[in-house]
Amino acid sequence: MEGDEFMSDWSARNGYPGGDNEEKCNFCGCKYRVQYSLQDGHNEREEYYCPDCGKEYGVRASLTPTVTKISGRTDNRDVKYIEGE
Repeated sequence: MEGDEFMSDWSARNGYPGGDNEEKCNFCGCKYRVQYSLQDGHNEREEYYCPDCGKEYGVRASLTPTVTKISGRTDNRDVKYIEGE
C-alpha cells in the first residue's frame, strides 16, 4: 500500500509523458507531431494549433503541447483557418 501512495504523490508533483501522436489537420492536410505531458491533479484542456493554417485543437494535458511539423498542407491554398467560416 505504501508504494501506491508514493507513486500517486510522485505523479502529483512531477509530470510524465502523456502522448506522442502524429496528426493530420482536417482543414489543410498538414501533418504534425503533438507531444504532451500529464501531471496528476493538474490536467486541463490545453490548446495547440496546426503549424500551417492555425486551426485550434485541444488535448487534456498539464502543459501546452509541443507541435512539430512533419509535412506541409495538401489543399493547395494559403489561407489561414478562421473559426466559424
